[in-house]
Amino acid sequence: MSFHGGVAETILFEKWRINNTQGMIGSVIGVILLTALYEGLKSYREYLFAHTTFLRKNQQKKSRKYVNSNYDFRKVLTIFYYVVYYYSALLFSGVHFFQTFLHVIQVVLGYFLMFIFMTYNYWLCIAVGIGTALGYWLFQWEKANNENTDCCT
Repeated sequence: MSFHGGVAETILFEKWRINNTQGMIGSVIGVILLTALYEGLKSYREYLFAHTTFLRKNQQKKSRKYVNSNYDFRKVLTIFYYVVYYYSALLFSGVHFFQTFLHVIQVVLGYFLMFIFMTYNYWLCIAVGIGTALGYWLFQWEKANNENTDCCT
């Protein structure tokens, strides 16, 4: 396969078939918006993770004061029960389910963008690049941390 131009392309689904310039322009705009949405979703997930981690660390600081007191069996059991209850509550919390849902949406969008790029139509590939730049410019201008969570960046 090699990169090619033109306007005759099937994008993702048989129903998304374009045969003219207007269809390609509309598809390029749609791909740019889809890619910017992907970047926005990624940024929002990072924000939610950082916010949830901050709240969790504050909660752990409060629980540490119980650990520093004298150790007896009841206190150890109480601390163990608290830790098990606390982490199971986090695992089954609404925020964690919401983050899981957003993760699934982000992965599916990422695969869609990969498949769009794999059409090797250079107009669509450029649209993915422009959408990535636009999304980063709009949503990640003030990053909380400098860690990259992507496998490819």
